[in-house]
Amino acid sequence: MTTVFGVFGPQAFVVLVVAVIGAIPVALYYEKTPKWFLVPYGFLLIAAFATNFENVFLPDTLNFIEHLVGNMGAGIAFALAAYIYRQRSITTDDDTQGTGV
Repeated sequence: MTTVFGVFGPQAFVVLVVAVIGAIPVALYYEKTPKWFLVPYGFLLIAAFATNFENVFLPDTLNFIEHLVGNMGAGIAFALAAYIYRQRSITTDDDTQGTGV
């Protein structure tokens, strides 16, 4: 199998690069983005790092972290973020309908 730097698989390495580059807009729009949408991105970064470094050291532990903490954590956090965002938008819509604004 082809590797990058003799350690990382090419697909996993690309995921890591995209995740790290993706941190730039997250950092730039930190103030404008609902905070709950930043948490899942952090979990995805954890998963990307764990995917790459599980071939270097602690393979079982990092595989567990990748899947349980990274992927499942991101899924739960995205669902929670969407729920909170939707609840706030419903509450805001209800508040503005009574005032006619």
